[in-house]
Amino acid sequence: MIKAILTIDDAPQNNTKAIVDYLCSKNIKAVFFAIGDLLDKNPENALYAISKGFVIGNHTYTHPKMSELTYEEAVEEIEKCERSLNAVYEKAGVERPVKLFRFPYLDSRKDINDYLVSKGFKKIDDSNVNSKSYIKSGCKDEIHVSVSFDCAEYLLRPGNTMTFDEITDKIDRVFGSKGSPAVKRMFRPILVNRTYIILTHSHDETEEMESEYWRKIVERVEANGAVFIDPKFVGLHA
Repeated sequence: MIKAILTIDDAPQNNTKAIVDYLCSKNIKAVFFAIGDLLDKNPENALYAISKGFVIGNHTYTHPKMSELTYEEAVEEIEKCERSLNAVYEKAGVERPVKLFRFPYLDSRKDINDYLVSKGFKKIDDSNVNSKSYIKSGCKDEIHVSVSFDCAEYLLRPGNTMTFDEITDKIDRVFGSKGSPAVKRMFRPILVNRTYIILTHSHDETEEMESEYWRKIVERVEANGAVFIDPKFVGLHA
């Protein structure tokens, strides 16, 4: 059986509450990664997610490419978002269960990974995440939360050539039972006891391009026989 853990970047936005309500109806415990600036501007939807039992992780304060910053600037991006996250959890009256971090654009760097380890951050348990690209990238030896399947729905923008059908076709190839035998042999990995960390986003711009894209993605993954599981959190090499 293929298993999936859902992660959602760039919260909170206007569609975050609708995503939370849908996931609650499906009993899917996704992990949200919040941009600190958006937390400060729109705390209510983050508070709502916390009240429904969702974990919110750190996605920096302004969503920069971390490789373009000095070490001090990169650390300040994380710490400023930490302050916003702590304030939201305090306002919600909920003890923050775990500290998680995801690099914007998945633009990781070793010195920041070392910083995260020193500050007690954890990661989603990736012991059963065995896609070749994930292992080759070294993600198993790092504490930040990475991705083994990127839905890439953020490419649905005016003027882009990406279509939603291309996203669902990609889901079918990787997860699924759909497609010709030749396509399956070419694209489908060995899925027995494999877990995928899926990346999607809470984006109002995507909502304008494809209404309820998040629901359609979840249902397409499930239609291919995958089961969403609750994330577990571990320290490095736990």
